[in-house]
Amino acid sequence: MDEVKRNQFVARLSRALGRDQVPTSVPAFDYSHGPQENMFKELSREQVITMFKEQCERVGTKFVDTTPDKLGETIMAVIEERGNGKVIFPSTSEVEEYKLKELFEKDAASNGGVRTYFQWDPAKGREENISNTANADIGITFPFCGIAETATVVQASFEESGRAISLLPETHVAVLYTDTINPRMTQTMEHLAERYHNDPSKFPTNVCLISGPSRTADIELVTVDGAHGPIRVTYILVNR
Repeated sequence: MDEVKRNQFVARLSRALGRDQVPTSVPAFDYSHGPQENMFKELSREQVITMFKEQCERVGTKFVDTTPDKLGETIMAVIEERGNGKVIFPSTSEVEEYKLKELFEKDAASNGGVRTYFQWDPAKGREENISNTANADIGITFPFCGIAETATVVQASFEESGRAISLLPETHVAVLYTDTINPRMTQTMEHLAERYHNDPSKFPTNVCLISGPSRTADIELVTVDGAHGPIRVTYILVNR
């Protein structure tokens, strides 16, 4: 838009607002007293977790509570509750910490093909990882943190855990530590900045904000589930 057209446009707005003269400049907005730094600041940890769970119920996300010592059996129970099938899981430190690969291998050897498992492995190359993920039924991830206000998980993508794990399978199972749930986006961005400030090279290729099952009504206001991601989502909330 050139300057003449821009002035004409602003003039019409000014007249509609009852102003006699068109402003020549707009003062900068003062953001120093915005609510984003203080909203929900007074909430306790328990209240933040409660808010997160309430929002889960609103957006159609299931959640289950567990503890670190019972995480393996909780994951197995969720897989069974979500219909079994092919499960894709990452190569992250949490998998090693909770010996999930060994758990899955033991189960695969004894379940008669009801559940099969594939681990995302950067050494196998993008094509093989994507191919195995595309036809998986369940994808398991370990998000960096959560946002209580919208029941969102913040999922980083990197070599050990590609973005496809949380997007391509019909069911997404996110394992989230409750002490990493922030009240709002503001605190979440602060924590991300703090986490990667000292070593920017470790910043992931992208960060996905996932708020429940995929759902859209873009076309003729008809609701469609699974248009851009998983149809079903379960959060495993680990209290440590």
